[in-house]
Amino acid sequence: MKKLSKKALLLALGLSLAGAPIAMAQQQGAGGDGIWSLEEAINHAKTNNLNIRQSSLNRDLDRADLNQAKFSRLPTINANGNYSFNTGSFQDPVTFSLLTQNARTANASINANLPLFAGFQTVNQIKQSTLNAEASEQEFLSAQNDITIQIVTAYLNILFANEQMSISELQRGLTQQQLNRTRTLFKAGSVAENAVLDIESQLATDELNFITAQNQRDIARLSLMQLLNIPTNQEFQIEIPQIPEPDENPVIVDGGQVYDVALQTLPAIRAVDLRLRSSEKGIDVARGAYYPRLSLFAGAGSRYASTSRRLLGLEQVNQGLQPQVVYYDEAGTRSETLYFPQFGVQRIESDYPLFRQFDDNLSTQVGLALQIPILNSFQTRLNVQRAKISQQNAQLNADIARNNLRQTIEQAYVDAIAAQRRYAAAREQVNASEKNYRNAELRLNSGIINTVDFNVIANSYRTAQSSLVQAKYEYTFKLKVLDFYQGKDLSL
Repeated sequence: MKKLSKKALLLALGLSLAGAPIAMAQQQGAGGDGIWSLEEAINHAKTNNLNIRQSSLNRDLDRADLNQAKFSRLPTINANGNYSFNTGSFQDPVTFSLLTQNARTANASINANLPLFAGFQTVNQIKQSTLNAEASEQEFLSAQNDITIQIVTAYLNILFANEQMSISELQRGLTQQQLNRTRTLFKAGSVAENAVLDIESQLATDELNFITAQNQRDIARLSLMQLLNIPTNQEFQIEIPQIPEPDENPVIVDGGQVYDVALQTLPAIRAVDLRLRSSEKGIDVARGAYYPRLSLFAGAGSRYASTSRRLLGLEQVNQGLQPQVVYYDEAGTRSETLYFPQFGVQRIESDYPLFRQFDDNLSTQVGLALQIPILNSFQTRLNVQRAKISQQNAQLNADIARNNLRQTIEQAYVDAIAAQRRYAAAREQVNASEKNYRNAELRLNSGIINTVDFNVIANSYRTAQSSLVQAKYEYTFKLKVLDFYQGKDLSL
């Protein structure tokens, strides 16, 4: 997660979380008994959740970018070669003469380039890539933290629904017992038929409450399995821990203290800070394009043409007697044709093999290349402006992350205090409602009150029990959120 999400971190207890299930052969991560503890679920999700795996790939990409930036300081070496068959008019690559005949030609070369100075862009790119790799590592840890919160939420949702089911099942059993007694009294003529109908109606309501709690349990169970990427067609059970009552551990650390600890330890905060420093290096990278570039280059190449012949030497050839006119006076009136021997020079050639031509035609070069930027359609200036805007955006992201973190912790602290108080009040309400319910049950059996009044008292008792359980789990969740920001263990 690249930005803190207050909404994601403070999920309501009844919220169902979506995921994408994948087929797995068995419940990896569960204990030998096939029952998942909270710790096993968290460890399994950190490895198998798709969002975590995607974050891991993003981290690997930034690591690859860092290696690429480091390797950019090394020279580049490239080899080229071609071999072709030519017909008609072409230029001999060896003699550069224009020929009209069939021929085969080949060229081969190797070139190297070593950047010596590039406006400090390479150095700054390495620093920026290093910061990005560190930020990706923190974002990966932050994604694991996020999935941890989601696992805890789904886990507590299941426990909450289980307790609601237990309460509903208990009330359903008590109502069934009351219905049996009322039916017996009706057959004996002690009560009217409407008393039986009222209890039957209440039993139907209790059945609906049980089914509702069961549905909530199934939805929470599905949410947890999806987070774990476990197919829903296989057996899945969670460990039922003993959740301490809120009044057993009433001490809640101050929200400001939690915030100070979270700023120092939370990977999401470190990630946005690293992204901010990376954006600042991005400005230096963009400004580097204003500077000249100096590089060292070297290369070697050779060529071949089937029309070339290898010169073995020269020999003198007698071309026979050649006539020559000799004049005996300056006026040119007296002349005589004489014959003299004529000699010429003849080339001695042989076939010129491919590799021999490559060896004889080898050429090398080495030098320095200097590139001075003068005008490039203001692209460098625009890139610097973009880098500055990215830096400002990164600063805002850091401020937003801290603001969301502070608000999240403040809300969790206030909600925990409120849940603790609500639990204390709900417990008193349950105690009072239970006494009233037991008394009403005795009065109903004695015929002092009717079934309508009894059902009102019974529903008040059920509502008090539900409020007590809800306050208990809401307090537990908020306390876990505060523990999370302090880096504490989230096991139940």
